[in-house]
Amino acid sequence: MSDHNSHPRWGQPLSGIIATVSFLLIALITWYIFASPHGIFKYYEHPMLEFLAWMILVGLWQHMIFGDWPFAKLKPITRGIVEIGINIVMTYVIIHGIFQGFLGKLILPLWSVESLVARGITEELAREYVGGALTMFVLMGFFTYAFWTIIFHKWPWGGKLTQPALGLAEWCLTTVVTLFAYGMLIYPFYVSVVFKQPLAAAAPWWGAIDGVSHLNYVVGIWEWMVVYLFMTANVWSGKPWNLVKKQPWSGLFGLVSIILLAFVTVKVLMFGMGAVWGAVDPKSADGPTSLVWRYYHTATIAGFTLFVFLIWNHYFDNWPQKWGSFIGWIVRTVGVFAIAAVQYFVYYMVCLPLLGLKPELSNHVNKPLVWLFWAIIPLLFNDWFMGKVPFYTSTAHEVTVADSSNSKSGSTGV
Repeated sequence: MSDHNSHPRWGQPLSGIIATVSFLLIALITWYIFASPHGIFKYYEHPMLEFLAWMILVGLWQHMIFGDWPFAKLKPITRGIVEIGINIVMTYVIIHGIFQGFLGKLILPLWSVESLVARGITEELAREYVGGALTMFVLMGFFTYAFWTIIFHKWPWGGKLTQPALGLAEWCLTTVVTLFAYGMLIYPFYVSVVFKQPLAAAAPWWGAIDGVSHLNYVVGIWEWMVVYLFMTANVWSGKPWNLVKKQPWSGLFGLVSIILLAFVTVKVLMFGMGAVWGAVDPKSADGPTSLVWRYYHTATIAGFTLFVFLIWNHYFDNWPQKWGSFIGWIVRTVGVFAIAAVQYFVYYMVCLPLLGLKPELSNHVNKPLVWLFWAIIPLLFNDWFMGKVPFYTSTAHEVTVADSSNSKSGSTGV
Protein backbone atom coordinates (compact mmCIF):
# COMPACT_ATOMS: atom_id res chain seq x y z
CA MET A 1 0.00 0.00 0.00
CA SER A 2 1.21 3.52 -0.72
CA ASP A 3 2.67 5.61 2.09
CA HIS A 4 0.67 8.50 3.55
CA ASN A 5 2.48 11.11 1.45
CA SER A 6 1.89 9.32 -1.86
CA HIS A 7 -1.38 9.38 -3.77
CA PRO A 8 -2.59 7.74 -7.00
CA ARG A 9 -2.35 10.37 -9.71
CA TRP A 10 -5.66 9.55 -11.38
CA GLY A 11 -7.49 8.03 -8.43
CA GLN A 12 -8.42 4.38 -8.12
CA PRO A 13 -8.88 2.04 -9.88
CA LEU A 14 -7.73 4.07 -12.92
CA SER A 15 -4.18 4.62 -11.61
CA GLY A 16 -3.78 0.91 -10.93
CA ILE A 17 -5.13 -0.04 -14.35
CA ILE A 18 -2.81 2.39 -16.16
CA ALA A 19 0.18 1.12 -14.14
CA THR A 20 -0.71 -2.52 -14.89
CA VAL A 21 -0.99 -1.92 -18.63
CA SER A 22 2.22 0.15 -18.67
CA PHE A 23 4.32 -2.45 -16.85
CA LEU A 24 3.06 -5.29 -19.04
CA LEU A 25 3.81 -3.30 -22.21
CA ILE A 26 7.33 -2.51 -20.99
CA ALA A 27 7.88 -6.17 -20.13
CA LEU A 28 6.55 -7.36 -23.51
CA ILE A 29 8.69 -4.92 -25.50
CA THR A 30 11.88 -5.74 -23.62
CA TRP A 31 11.05 -9.45 -23.77
CA TYR A 32 10.83 -9.25 -27.58
CA ILE A 33 14.17 -7.48 -27.73
CA PHE A 34 16.16 -9.73 -25.40
CA ALA A 35 14.39 -13.03 -24.72
CA SER A 36 11.77 -14.10 -27.26
CA PRO A 37 12.79 -16.94 -29.58
CA HIS A 38 11.08 -14.87 -32.29
CA GLY A 39 12.74 -11.62 -31.22
CA ILE A 40 16.09 -9.92 -31.73
CA PHE A 41 18.70 -11.44 -29.38
CA LYS A 42 16.82 -14.69 -28.56
CA TYR A 43 18.35 -15.11 -25.09
CA TYR A 44 15.56 -17.35 -23.76
CA GLU A 45 16.09 -19.30 -21.49
CA HIS A 46 19.77 -18.70 -20.81
CA PRO A 47 21.51 -16.37 -20.17
CA MET A 48 18.48 -14.15 -19.50
CA LEU A 49 17.07 -16.31 -16.70
CA GLU A 50 20.02 -15.93 -14.38
CA PHE A 51 20.55 -12.26 -15.32
CA LEU A 52 16.97 -11.15 -14.63
CA ALA A 53 16.82 -13.24 -11.45
CA TRP A 54 19.99 -11.57 -10.16
CA MET A 55 18.59 -8.14 -11.11
CA ILE A 56 15.66 -8.73 -8.75
CA LEU A 57 17.91 -10.02 -5.95
CA VAL A 58 20.35 -7.11 -6.28
CA GLY A 59 17.36 -4.74 -6.26
CA LEU A 60 16.20 -6.40 -3.05
CA TRP A 61 19.62 -5.69 -1.53
CA GLN A 62 19.51 -2.08 -2.67
CA HIS A 63 16.01 -1.33 -1.44
CA MET A 64 14.99 -3.67 1.35
CA ILE A 65 18.34 -4.23 3.04
CA PHE A 66 20.20 -0.96 2.41
CA GLY A 67 17.15 1.31 2.18
CA ASP A 68 18.33 2.85 -1.15
CA TRP A 69 21.47 4.17 0.59
CA PRO A 70 23.14 6.45 -0.41
CA PHE A 71 20.60 7.60 -3.01
CA ALA A 72 17.42 7.74 -0.92
CA LYS A 73 17.26 11.55 -0.95
CA LEU A 74 17.53 11.91 -4.73
CA LYS A 75 14.44 12.88 -6.69
CA PRO A 76 12.46 9.83 -7.84
CA ILE A 77 13.37 9.88 -11.54
CA THR A 78 17.04 10.57 -10.82
CA ARG A 79 17.11 7.91 -8.13
CA GLY A 80 15.52 5.42 -10.51
CA ILE A 81 18.04 6.06 -13.29
CA VAL A 82 20.99 5.85 -10.90
CA GLU A 83 19.85 2.75 -9.02
CA ILE A 84 18.75 0.83 -12.11
CA GLY A 85 22.08 1.62 -13.78
CA ILE A 86 23.96 0.44 -10.70
CA ASN A 87 21.75 -2.64 -10.54
CA ILE A 88 22.60 -3.69 -14.11
CA VAL A 89 26.33 -3.15 -13.58
CA MET A 90 26.31 -5.01 -10.25
CA THR A 91 24.38 -7.91 -11.77
CA TYR A 92 26.91 -8.25 -14.60
CA VAL A 93 29.88 -8.06 -12.23
CA ILE A 94 28.36 -10.55 -9.79
CA ILE A 95 27.58 -13.13 -12.49
CA HIS A 96 30.64 -12.81 -14.71
CA GLY A 97 33.22 -11.40 -12.33
CA ILE A 98 32.50 -12.87 -8.91
CA PHE A 99 30.65 -16.14 -9.56
CA GLN A 100 31.88 -17.27 -12.99
CA GLY A 101 35.20 -15.56 -12.52
CA PHE A 102 36.72 -15.57 -9.04
CA LEU A 103 34.50 -18.03 -7.12
CA GLY A 104 33.89 -20.41 -10.02
CA LYS A 105 37.52 -20.74 -11.01
CA LEU A 106 39.09 -20.83 -7.57
CA ILE A 107 36.48 -22.29 -5.21
CA LEU A 108 33.39 -23.86 -6.80
CA PRO A 109 33.67 -25.13 -10.42
CA LEU A 110 29.87 -25.45 -10.56
CA TRP A 111 29.67 -21.67 -10.98
CA SER A 112 32.11 -21.41 -13.89
CA VAL A 113 31.45 -22.43 -17.51
CA GLU A 114 35.19 -22.46 -18.18
CA SER A 115 35.86 -24.78 -15.23
CA LEU A 116 33.15 -27.25 -16.29
CA VAL A 117 34.38 -27.28 -19.88
CA ALA A 118 37.87 -28.06 -18.55
CA ARG A 119 36.32 -31.11 -16.85
CA GLY A 120 35.10 -32.44 -20.18
CA ILE A 121 31.54 -31.06 -20.18
CA THR A 122 30.34 -29.53 -23.45
CA GLU A 123 30.06 -25.73 -23.48
CA GLU A 124 26.31 -25.80 -24.16
CA LEU A 125 25.65 -28.15 -21.26
CA ALA A 126 28.08 -26.23 -19.03
CA ARG A 127 26.18 -22.98 -19.65
CA GLU A 128 22.92 -24.70 -18.73
CA TYR A 129 24.39 -26.13 -15.52
CA VAL A 130 25.99 -22.84 -14.47
CA GLY A 131 22.89 -20.85 -15.37
CA GLY A 132 20.73 -23.19 -13.33
CA ALA A 133 23.13 -23.19 -10.37
CA LEU A 134 23.29 -19.38 -10.29
CA THR A 135 19.51 -19.11 -10.61
CA MET A 136 19.09 -21.53 -7.72
CA PHE A 137 21.29 -19.29 -5.58
CA VAL A 138 18.89 -16.46 -6.35
CA LEU A 139 15.87 -18.65 -5.58
CA MET A 140 17.33 -19.30 -2.14
CA GLY A 141 18.10 -15.59 -1.80
CA PHE A 142 14.58 -14.43 -2.63
CA PHE A 143 13.61 -15.88 0.74
CA THR A 144 16.78 -15.79 2.82
CA TYR A 145 17.71 -12.18 2.04
CA ALA A 146 14.16 -10.90 2.59
CA PHE A 147 12.81 -12.83 5.55
CA TRP A 148 14.80 -10.91 8.17
CA THR A 149 13.26 -7.61 7.08
CA ILE A 150 9.73 -8.90 6.50
CA ILE A 151 9.03 -11.14 9.48
CA PHE A 152 11.88 -10.34 11.91
CA HIS A 153 11.62 -6.57 11.24
CA LYS A 154 15.43 -6.25 11.14
CA TRP A 155 15.73 -7.42 14.76
CA PRO A 156 17.87 -6.70 16.75
CA TRP A 157 19.41 -3.81 14.80
CA GLY A 158 16.31 -1.89 13.70
CA GLY A 159 16.21 1.49 15.42
CA LYS A 160 19.74 1.02 16.77
CA LEU A 161 21.85 1.21 13.62
CA THR A 162 21.69 3.53 10.63
CA GLN A 163 22.65 2.91 7.03
CA PRO A 164 24.95 1.55 5.80
CA ALA A 165 25.80 -0.22 9.09
CA LEU A 166 22.23 -1.55 9.35
CA GLY A 167 22.34 -2.94 5.84
CA LEU A 168 25.77 -4.49 6.28
CA ALA A 169 24.73 -6.24 9.48
CA GLU A 170 21.60 -7.66 7.88
CA TRP A 171 23.32 -8.54 4.60
CA CYS A 172 26.10 -10.44 6.39
CA LEU A 173 23.63 -12.42 8.48
CA THR A 174 21.36 -13.29 5.55
CA THR A 175 24.31 -14.18 3.32
CA VAL A 176 25.38 -16.81 5.86
CA VAL A 177 21.80 -18.15 5.89
CA THR A 178 21.71 -18.15 2.08
CA LEU A 179 24.98 -20.07 1.75
CA PHE A 180 23.77 -22.58 4.34
CA ALA A 181 20.48 -23.09 2.50
CA TYR A 182 22.28 -23.42 -0.84
CA GLY A 183 24.75 -25.91 0.57
CA MET A 184 21.99 -27.99 2.13
CA LEU A 185 19.39 -27.90 -0.62
CA ILE A 186 21.03 -27.13 -3.96
CA TYR A 187 24.68 -28.11 -4.11
CA PRO A 188 24.27 -31.84 -3.24
CA PHE A 189 21.99 -32.36 -6.21
CA TYR A 190 24.39 -30.69 -8.63
CA VAL A 191 27.30 -32.71 -7.25
CA SER A 192 25.50 -35.86 -8.36
CA VAL A 193 24.26 -34.56 -11.72
CA VAL A 194 27.23 -32.47 -12.89
CA PHE A 195 30.23 -34.14 -11.29
CA LYS A 196 28.84 -37.68 -11.48
CA GLN A 197 29.47 -38.47 -7.84
CA PRO A 198 26.39 -40.47 -6.84
CA LEU A 199 27.77 -41.36 -3.42
CA ALA A 200 27.83 -37.66 -2.54
CA ALA A 201 24.19 -37.03 -3.31
CA ALA A 202 22.42 -40.22 -4.28
CA ALA A 203 19.88 -39.71 -1.51
CA PRO A 204 19.67 -36.06 -0.42
CA TRP A 205 18.23 -35.76 3.05
CA TRP A 206 14.89 -34.44 1.75
CA GLY A 207 14.49 -37.67 -0.21
CA ALA A 208 13.72 -39.41 3.07
CA ILE A 209 10.63 -37.23 3.55
CA ASP A 210 8.63 -38.22 0.47
CA GLY A 211 11.04 -40.41 -1.45
CA VAL A 212 11.66 -37.63 -4.00
CA SER A 213 15.35 -36.78 -4.27
CA HIS A 214 15.12 -34.51 -7.33
CA LEU A 215 15.90 -30.80 -6.96
CA ASN A 216 12.42 -29.84 -8.22
CA TYR A 217 10.98 -31.08 -4.94
CA VAL A 218 12.90 -28.29 -3.19
CA VAL A 219 12.14 -25.76 -5.93
CA GLY A 220 8.38 -26.21 -5.57
CA ILE A 221 8.28 -25.85 -1.80
CA TRP A 222 10.81 -22.99 -1.76
CA GLU A 223 8.96 -20.96 -4.40
CA TRP A 224 5.78 -21.17 -2.34
CA MET A 225 7.77 -20.05 0.70
CA VAL A 226 8.83 -17.00 -1.32
CA VAL A 227 5.23 -16.32 -2.34
CA TYR A 228 3.87 -16.54 1.21
CA LEU A 229 6.72 -14.42 2.56
CA PHE A 230 6.07 -11.62 0.08
CA MET A 231 2.30 -11.92 0.42
CA THR A 232 2.94 -11.29 4.11
CA ALA A 233 4.71 -8.07 3.18
CA ASN A 234 2.12 -7.05 0.63
CA VAL A 235 -1.55 -8.04 0.57
CA TRP A 236 -1.46 -9.60 4.05
CA SER A 237 0.04 -6.50 5.73
CA GLY A 238 2.04 -8.69 8.13
CA LYS A 239 -0.95 -10.77 9.21
CA PRO A 240 -1.38 -13.23 10.81
CA TRP A 241 2.22 -13.55 12.00
CA ASN A 242 1.95 -10.23 13.85
CA LEU A 243 -0.36 -11.91 16.38
CA VAL A 244 2.87 -12.70 18.20
CA LYS A 245 4.20 -9.28 19.14
CA LYS A 246 7.70 -9.75 20.49
CA GLN A 247 10.81 -10.51 18.42
CA PRO A 248 12.38 -12.91 17.68
CA TRP A 249 9.33 -15.04 18.54
CA SER A 250 7.11 -13.28 16.02
CA GLY A 251 9.67 -13.96 13.29
CA LEU A 252 10.10 -17.59 14.31
CA PHE A 253 6.33 -18.06 14.34
CA GLY A 254 6.09 -16.62 10.85
CA LEU A 255 9.07 -18.61 9.55
CA VAL A 256 7.81 -22.00 10.75
CA SER A 257 4.26 -21.23 9.61
CA ILE A 258 5.36 -20.18 6.12
CA ILE A 259 7.46 -23.35 5.68
CA LEU A 260 4.57 -25.57 6.76
CA LEU A 261 2.07 -23.65 4.65
CA ALA A 262 4.30 -23.99 1.58
CA PHE A 263 4.73 -27.74 2.14
CA VAL A 264 0.99 -28.28 2.50
CA THR A 265 0.29 -26.15 -0.59
CA VAL A 266 2.66 -28.23 -2.72
CA LYS A 267 1.01 -31.42 -1.49
CA VAL A 268 -2.46 -30.09 -2.32
CA LEU A 269 -1.30 -29.08 -5.81
CA MET A 270 0.32 -32.48 -6.38
CA PHE A 271 -2.97 -34.13 -5.39
CA GLY A 272 -4.83 -31.84 -7.78
CA MET A 273 -2.49 -32.62 -10.66
CA GLY A 274 -2.96 -36.31 -9.98
CA ALA A 275 -6.73 -35.83 -10.19
CA VAL A 276 -6.43 -33.96 -13.50
CA TRP A 277 -3.63 -35.86 -15.26
CA GLY A 278 -3.81 -39.25 -13.59
CA ALA A 279 -1.09 -41.33 -12.00
CA VAL A 280 2.61 -40.59 -12.45
CA ASP A 281 4.45 -42.58 -15.09
CA PRO A 282 7.85 -43.60 -13.64
CA LYS A 283 9.29 -43.68 -17.18
CA SER A 284 8.17 -40.15 -18.05
CA ALA A 285 10.92 -37.51 -17.92
CA ASP A 286 8.83 -34.47 -18.86
CA GLY A 287 5.24 -33.31 -19.06
CA PRO A 288 2.18 -33.83 -16.83
CA THR A 289 2.79 -37.53 -16.22
CA SER A 290 6.32 -36.91 -14.89
CA LEU A 291 6.79 -36.62 -11.12
CA VAL A 292 9.78 -34.31 -11.60
CA TRP A 293 7.76 -32.05 -13.92
CA ARG A 294 4.86 -31.87 -11.47
CA TYR A 295 7.03 -30.65 -8.60
CA TYR A 296 8.52 -27.96 -10.82
CA HIS A 297 5.01 -27.08 -11.97
CA THR A 298 4.00 -26.35 -8.38
CA ALA A 299 6.65 -23.62 -8.47
CA THR A 300 5.27 -22.40 -11.80
CA ILE A 301 1.79 -22.11 -10.32
CA ALA A 302 3.25 -20.11 -7.43
CA GLY A 303 4.85 -17.76 -9.93
CA PHE A 304 1.48 -16.78 -11.37
CA THR A 305 0.63 -15.04 -8.08
CA LEU A 306 3.67 -12.72 -8.16
CA PHE A 307 2.52 -9.91 -10.45
CA VAL A 308 -1.00 -10.15 -9.01
CA PHE A 309 -0.24 -9.51 -5.34
CA LEU A 310 2.51 -7.00 -6.09
CA ILE A 311 0.33 -4.84 -8.35
CA TRP A 312 -2.64 -5.24 -6.00
CA ASN A 313 -0.69 -3.93 -3.02
CA HIS A 314 1.48 -1.27 -4.58
CA TYR A 315 -0.73 0.17 -7.32
CA PHE A 316 -4.29 -0.60 -6.18
CA ASP A 317 -3.55 0.48 -2.59
CA ASN A 318 -4.23 -2.96 -1.14
CA TRP A 319 -7.96 -2.60 -1.62
CA PRO A 320 -10.24 -3.09 0.28
CA GLN A 321 -9.17 -1.22 3.40
CA LYS A 322 -12.59 -0.16 4.72
CA TRP A 323 -14.27 -3.56 4.90
CA GLY A 324 -12.66 -4.61 8.14
CA SER A 325 -9.24 -6.10 8.65
CA PHE A 326 -10.29 -9.75 8.46
CA ILE A 327 -12.72 -9.37 5.56
CA GLY A 328 -10.19 -7.33 3.58
CA TRP A 329 -7.55 -9.99 4.21
CA ILE A 330 -9.87 -12.70 2.91
CA VAL A 331 -10.91 -10.70 -0.16
CA ARG A 332 -7.31 -9.96 -1.12
CA THR A 333 -6.14 -13.52 -0.54
CA VAL A 334 -8.97 -15.15 -2.48
CA GLY A 335 -8.65 -12.49 -5.17
CA VAL A 336 -4.94 -13.12 -5.67
CA PHE A 337 -5.39 -16.86 -6.12
CA ALA A 338 -8.45 -16.44 -8.35
CA ILE A 339 -6.73 -13.98 -10.70
CA ALA A 340 -3.57 -16.11 -10.69
CA ALA A 341 -5.65 -19.11 -11.79
CA VAL A 342 -7.18 -17.13 -14.65
CA GLN A 343 -3.74 -15.84 -15.61
CA TYR A 344 -2.46 -19.43 -15.69
CA PHE A 345 -4.94 -20.45 -18.39
CA VAL A 346 -4.59 -17.20 -20.35
CA TYR A 347 -0.80 -17.58 -20.42
CA TYR A 348 -0.90 -20.87 -22.32
CA MET A 349 -3.40 -19.41 -24.80
CA VAL A 350 -1.30 -16.34 -25.67
CA CYS A 351 2.31 -17.34 -24.94
CA LEU A 352 3.09 -18.31 -28.54
CA PRO A 353 2.00 -15.07 -30.29
CA LEU A 354 3.12 -12.75 -27.47
CA LEU A 355 6.23 -14.43 -26.06
CA GLY A 356 7.32 -16.75 -28.85
CA LEU A 357 6.99 -19.78 -26.56
CA LYS A 358 5.14 -22.91 -27.61
CA PRO A 359 2.13 -23.58 -25.35
CA GLU A 360 3.46 -26.95 -24.25
CA LEU A 361 3.46 -28.38 -20.74
CA SER A 362 7.17 -29.11 -20.86
CA ASN A 363 10.07 -27.94 -18.70
CA HIS A 364 12.31 -28.29 -21.75
CA VAL A 365 10.21 -26.05 -24.00
CA ASN A 366 8.24 -23.57 -21.94
CA LYS A 367 9.10 -22.34 -18.44
CA PRO A 368 6.51 -19.69 -17.51
CA LEU A 369 8.60 -18.64 -14.51
CA VAL A 370 11.07 -16.92 -16.84
CA TRP A 371 8.36 -14.58 -18.14
CA LEU A 372 6.73 -14.24 -14.72
CA PHE A 373 9.99 -13.01 -13.16
CA TRP A 374 10.58 -10.76 -16.16
CA ALA A 375 7.13 -9.16 -15.85
CA ILE A 376 7.59 -8.04 -12.23
CA ILE A 377 10.91 -6.22 -12.80
CA PRO A 378 9.39 -2.98 -14.21
CA LEU A 379 6.85 -2.98 -11.38
CA LEU A 380 9.39 -3.58 -8.63
CA PHE A 381 11.96 -1.12 -9.91
CA ASN A 382 9.34 1.60 -10.33
CA ASP A 383 8.10 1.07 -6.78
CA TRP A 384 11.48 0.49 -5.15
CA PHE A 385 13.58 3.10 -6.89
CA MET A 386 11.16 5.71 -8.26
CA GLY A 387 8.49 6.07 -5.59
CA LYS A 388 5.87 4.89 -8.14
CA VAL A 389 6.33 8.00 -10.30
CA PRO A 390 4.52 8.85 -12.60
CA PHE A 391 1.59 6.74 -11.42
CA TYR A 392 1.65 8.31 -7.95
CA THR A 393 2.26 11.85 -6.78
CA SER A 394 3.77 12.97 -3.51
CA THR A 395 2.71 15.98 -1.46
CA ALA A 396 6.05 15.98 0.35
CA HIS A 397 9.55 14.75 -0.32
CA GLU A 398 9.44 11.09 -1.35
CA VAL A 399 9.30 8.69 1.57
CA THR A 400 9.72 5.07 0.54
CA VAL A 401 9.04 1.93 2.49
CA ALA A 402 12.74 1.22 2.62
CA ASP A 403 13.51 4.66 4.06
CA SER A 404 11.54 3.69 7.12
CA SER A 405 13.62 0.54 7.59
CA ASN A 406 15.73 2.35 10.16
CA SER A 407 12.72 2.62 12.45
CA LYS A 408 12.51 0.44 15.50
CA SER A 409 10.01 -1.94 14.02
CA GLY A 410 11.69 -2.19 10.64
CA SER A 411 9.91 -2.61 7.30
CA THR A 412 7.50 -5.24 6.11
CA GLY A 413 6.98 -3.63 2.73
CA VAL A 414 8.51 -4.81 -0.50
